[in-house]
Amino acid sequence: MGRIGKKLLLCLLAAAVMTVPCSAYADGEEAEPAPELTEEDTEETAAAEEKAKRSEAVEKAELSQEDAEQYLKKIGSADGFDVYYKDKDFDDELWEKAGGKPKSKKDYTEEQQLLADKIAELKKLGELVIIDTKTGKAAASFKSGSKCDEGRLWVSDAGRFFIITNEDTTKVIRLRQVVSTLDSRYAFISSDGKTVEILKKDLRGIDETFTYDGIEDGRRVYTAGDSFAWLTADRKHFLGAYRSGAENEKLRMIVDDRSAVFGIEVKDTGYIWWSSPLEATQDRAATALLADELRSSNVLRYGVPLKRSGNNVLRSGNENDCTFTVKDIKDGIRVEYDYKNAGFKVPVEYTLGEDCLIAAVKVSEIKETNAANVVTEMTVLGSLGAASDKEEGYYVIPDGCGALVRFNNNRSFQNNIYQQRVYGNDVTAVPQNKGAVTGQIYLPAYGVVKEDNALLAVAAKGDSNAYLTANVSRQSGSSYNICNLSFILRSTDSFYMSGSSNEKYTVFESGSIKSDDIEMRYYPISKKGADYTDIAERYRRYLMEEKGVTKRSTAGEAPMYLTLYGGVMKKKPVLGIPISLRTSVTSYGQAADIIGSLGSGGVEDMVISYKNWTNDGIKNKVDTDGKPSGKLGGRSGFGKLTDLIDEKGYSFYPVSDNRDFYSGNGYYSFTDTAVRVSGSYSRIVSYDRAYGIPNKFRKNMSLLSPGYFGEVLGDISENYPKNGLEGVSLGDLTCSLYGDYGKKGISRAKAETLLEEGYSRLDSSLENGILADTANAYALPYVSRIKDVPLCSGRSDIFDEDIPFYQMVLHGVLPYSSEAINGSADPETAVLMAAATGSCLSYDMIYEETGELKDTELDTLYYANYKYWTDTAAREQSLLAPMLEQVSDSFMTGYERDGDIITTDYSNGITVTTDLVEHTVSWDGGAIDLKD
Repeated sequence: MGRIGKKLLLCLLAAAVMTVPCSAYADGEEAEPAPELTEEDTEETAAAEEKAKRSEAVEKAELSQEDAEQYLKKIGSADGFDVYYKDKDFDDELWEKAGGKPKSKKDYTEEQQLLADKIAELKKLGELVIIDTKTGKAAASFKSGSKCDEGRLWVSDAGRFFIITNEDTTKVIRLRQVVSTLDSRYAFISSDGKTVEILKKDLRGIDETFTYDGIEDGRRVYTAGDSFAWLTADRKHFLGAYRSGAENEKLRMIVDDRSAVFGIEVKDTGYIWWSSPLEATQDRAATALLADELRSSNVLRYGVPLKRSGNNVLRSGNENDCTFTVKDIKDGIRVEYDYKNAGFKVPVEYTLGEDCLIAAVKVSEIKETNAANVVTEMTVLGSLGAASDKEEGYYVIPDGCGALVRFNNNRSFQNNIYQQRVYGNDVTAVPQNKGAVTGQIYLPAYGVVKEDNALLAVAAKGDSNAYLTANVSRQSGSSYNICNLSFILRSTDSFYMSGSSNEKYTVFESGSIKSDDIEMRYYPISKKGADYTDIAERYRRYLMEEKGVTKRSTAGEAPMYLTLYGGVMKKKPVLGIPISLRTSVTSYGQAADIIGSLGSGGVEDMVISYKNWTNDGIKNKVDTDGKPSGKLGGRSGFGKLTDLIDEKGYSFYPVSDNRDFYSGNGYYSFTDTAVRVSGSYSRIVSYDRAYGIPNKFRKNMSLLSPGYFGEVLGDISENYPKNGLEGVSLGDLTCSLYGDYGKKGISRAKAETLLEEGYSRLDSSLENGILADTANAYALPYVSRIKDVPLCSGRSDIFDEDIPFYQMVLHGVLPYSSEAINGSADPETAVLMAAATGSCLSYDMIYEETGELKDTELDTLYYANYKYWTDTAAREQSLLAPMLEQVSDSFMTGYERDGDIITTDYSNGITVTTDLVEHTVSWDGGAIDLKD
């Protein structure tokens, strides 16, 4: 093999054995790049990974049957093995038979030397040795025995056998072989396969004995009273010993107290969702640690502040990491995980709801007893829904509009697993460089479809601190496809000392844990052929029944969503000196002209938002007064605009976006800015679009502390009605969540609560309520409309295809629009995708030529000049509105894409077919051709 070919092979090998990175990260920080591997490093890594793969324990006893008969005492036989006992003084007896032991080794005869060598070999063995009668060789050695009810119990050195003898070790009562040391070091089976015995965890007695009771669903079943154990049909693998737990009309819990693994049986179908895959222990593709993680119902990550270390992982399935106790409680079990060496105790309650499993953690009950260590993250039931490389199905990922990750999709060489923070990164920690463009997770949920079974997983509590991880088989470092939500209990941040870009230090949020309690809910879906549409339907029900989301969509409504931009700060020469001045790009009169042009073109209904329409808004100061800008036309011009909007019956939502601000208007960067975990102020950086590095020619803005959310939103709720305004758009404050880690000590969970309180005031005080500029799940109960809903996902490499999961959940509940059609790289396809996803059309427009936006914060609106879009937008709206009106208040019940043909079904019976190639949309009673 050539040198280039050898290097390629080594690189592929390194990628294939790559394990899942378990990193504690700073919110908003990009992951550290992996160091480049040399050829020598790659070979060492591959060798180390291969060595770490799991294999059955091997007994290393060496003794022939002839030597056993000659030098040891036979005490009996059992299950095809002869058992020999080695007396503690056996060597004295042997020397005595040989005429005595010489005082010095130099006096040994040749025969005495042979005897001395044999004695040395025998001393390496334990007190008992078993000889396989078929091979005549030693099968195992037993160092010592423990007292038990029947006499003495002996476990072999490698744990593959146990023997019970009488108390004085003169008689063998029975011998058993382990089923598999990979599965359990406590489960042993008789040679005839009729009995399985489970040892106590201290290996000092029998905990439970099971008797063979037949084969069911391809498994060997063993019973003991109300408990049962499962083995594979070939008796080579132990699948666990269980008892029935809590149950209700729909679900039953099956519990293994020894491993804290449990299953949820769906009574309608008999399908069982396991907290960990039953055969995860046999995954030969996984290292020992990853196999332990697969069978862990709880994974904890912690930091060591003095060492600046945050990448420490504890797994409940690893006996060296964790011990636990399982107790029955009402409707389920309580498991107390004790990570004694690290100093953590974590209780988790697993209970049955009416149609779901609930996994709950009260963070106040988490105990940190080692002052050197602090808990940073927790994954609850991280393997529930895991699928082997032999199973078919997919995960539903709520990234952007939504996406599917199909099991075993051969993305094993993609080193970067999918990992995104729910509700977006905590922007308090500003990254050094702009990260890659990714989709945002607006909904704290994901779905699993396996064969004919489906499951919805929802973060009912702790969602503000959750992040979603997904990876496929091999990429995960194992044979399993895995998707789960993890929860950040303490935020971390990084900083660089003395301006160095090489010495990076990690710091941890101080004090007690401030994050919200954790509650995961898992809803099995009992329906033949269940798919992602059923998962979306169940999540819609959850939002409406559990989270207070009310139906606000109405029949026959399909408005165009129009976003106008009033003014911007632009540098202009004054006496030869460049000075930033307020500059109009769409005055009130010009806004009226744009609206009038669209109306004349046939647009009958509009939802209009107007950004930068006040002096404070133009200057990026906190803007709550709702006072029109004199630069754009003053009160008179604004009054004429609102009169026109009222006359036409349009909905108007002036924008008050106060997340990022400059000092002034009562809010100042040194007192009212959010503080990072590292103690520095959070400044919103403008990045150079070519290189992704901070743009030093633009002044950084400050990030408003969440402590002022109540004040700011309260002022809007009072001032807007006074000025005759009936609605508001809050910009980033419906889709951005962050904390303040300074003296105010506001976590993301607390910030979420403050936002909800503010939304509620606005919703009750404004007749038209809130227009959300995309909306995180916690905002959904309070918003009247949503604009800019993504038409695609973030297009991660691991994704197989996009689905409109967000739209399937909300259609018929809350009215929404697409992202700006004219801002798309392919506007025609965007219109078609809007039709396929039931999205109203949306457009961005300004009146002045886009050249006016150069070197301003609005320079991304290069596409938005109204002259080029009013006619096209009006025609597109006129074509799509009749179809959208017919389904506006109906739920989306089906969505299927076959090549370039998309079929969308609605609860009122209407089916819409969209052809992306022919540019046609047809539905019951209508058809349009966008090419015309």
